[in-house]
Amino acid sequence: MMLEFTFTSWGFWAAFAGVLLVLVGWQRVMPPRLQQSWVRQALLLAFSLGFYCLVGGELVLLLIASIAVHWGLTQIMWAQVGTLRRLLLGTTVTFHLVVLGVFKYAYFVAESLPGTALQATLQAWRLDAWMLPVGISFYTFQAISHAIDVHRGTLDRPTSLLPLATYITFFPQLVAGPIVRAKQFLPQLDAPLWTTPRQDDARHVRLILGGFLKKLVLGDLVGAWLVDPVFDRPAEWVSWEVLLALYGYSLQVYADFSGYTDMAKGMAGLLGITLPDNFKFPYRATSPSDFWRRWHITLSQWWKDYVYIPLGGNRRFSVLSAACVALSLGAGMVAWGELGGVLLMSGAALLGVAAVLMSPRLHAKLATAVNVMMVMLLGGLWHGAHLNFVTWGALNGAVLVLWILWPFRVQTGWARFIGWVFTFHTVVLARIWFRAGSLISWNESTAAPHPEHAWATAQLLWSQLGQAIPDPFDQVWSPTYAAGLGLLVLGYALHWMPDVARSWIQKQTTSSPLWVTWLLWCTATVLALWCSLSYPKPFIYWQF
Repeated sequence: MMLEFTFTSWGFWAAFAGVLLVLVGWQRVMPPRLQQSWVRQALLLAFSLGFYCLVGGELVLLLIASIAVHWGLTQIMWAQVGTLRRLLLGTTVTFHLVVLGVFKYAYFVAESLPGTALQATLQAWRLDAWMLPVGISFYTFQAISHAIDVHRGTLDRPTSLLPLATYITFFPQLVAGPIVRAKQFLPQLDAPLWTTPRQDDARHVRLILGGFLKKLVLGDLVGAWLVDPVFDRPAEWVSWEVLLALYGYSLQVYADFSGYTDMAKGMAGLLGITLPDNFKFPYRATSPSDFWRRWHITLSQWWKDYVYIPLGGNRRFSVLSAACVALSLGAGMVAWGELGGVLLMSGAALLGVAAVLMSPRLHAKLATAVNVMMVMLLGGLWHGAHLNFVTWGALNGAVLVLWILWPFRVQTGWARFIGWVFTFHTVVLARIWFRAGSLISWNESTAAPHPEHAWATAQLLWSQLGQAIPDPFDQVWSPTYAAGLGLLVLGYALHWMPDVARSWIQKQTTSSPLWVTWLLWCTATVLALWCSLSYPKPFIYWQF
């Protein structure tokens, strides 16, 4: 992993400027026969593979091999019907999941099966000691969505190899999304204009600048000054400091990830490609379901379209979701271990089945709850092969299930406020397990893919929250801690700013000349150099 080649490094922006110059110059200088769409696709693919070589090294070969196998299978699938078509879809999805599983979950499986031959085999391979291929979770999901869309006939024609490879490797969103659908992306590759119209340049540059500042100021500095000290030494901090660190981390992960998305959208826009929105002020959400419609929108939509609805959605139990309920009940009986407990759980299960058969409305509500919980557990596991991430997914799933079974109406002002307080704080508190299970720096994966004692750290911080609250005025605040608190207040104030004030600020900024924006971008670049030297931090979602 070459940390210096990221969206906040001098080298990357020099390379991106070269990409723009080549594309603009090529279309202006070359004869028409060399300005066809395949030439543009080839140039974008070359730049994207070069970018991945610099951030992922030799693992670019894995990316290329995955694309080649995927293309071959989907080409055959397109020409088939019936059972063979479904079989080829299953083969394609299985191939991508196996590749993802081998590199991302080998360590998790090995640790879960101590003393077995499988553990010895996985540890002998030591794939967990490799750096996780950058962006593998994201480009795997894009490839799976493309395969399913081919099977469903969503695409108008089979995708040839060059546009498919360009779609999967497109460098602005390759390593952390947004997750783009093929039907939205592929037609843009055939556009006659290779870069954005000149009148849109300022908007895209401002997107990049805004994302830049989000990442560096509200992300990296808040993380370094307010969050990292607490998670590095959890026993040394009192309850309100732990809570402030959790508020800080929620701001950090939002600023880091949405900042990346803004930069990706801005760069793609300058290259003539429109990427979908990925965030919509998530901390304004007034219910748990509202939050997940605003946070990481493209991933939430992916889970809905390709997992939640096939499981039965909000209408029914599928065979898979019913089987998962049965397995969970069986595991609960085994864990209980007493005859009385087994009989009690069996009776409750039979009563539940009878109630579901007698009441279609109850059937739909319970099916919704079960399917939502399954998706959230899978979402936690997608983020990382660690008990902490599964716990994070289970906690968020439990909150969603509670809201489904006992809905809280949020039409009135006070009800909306209560819903917002509940939603915001359940999201913030659940992130104890998320942050404790995440990498702090890339070199931690040399022995294992997650920090040591992650589970114990989360438990300790949770217990710290329940302690008596000391007087904050008795504490001695360092200058950096005080500055971190100031940035925390600033970040949330900007997030919760009224729409009227936000529109006024946007109007003032968009009316300024483009050269002013470029000057601000240069200033931000200097700030980036200082931050990267003083507080070097990779993008949080690059590790997933």
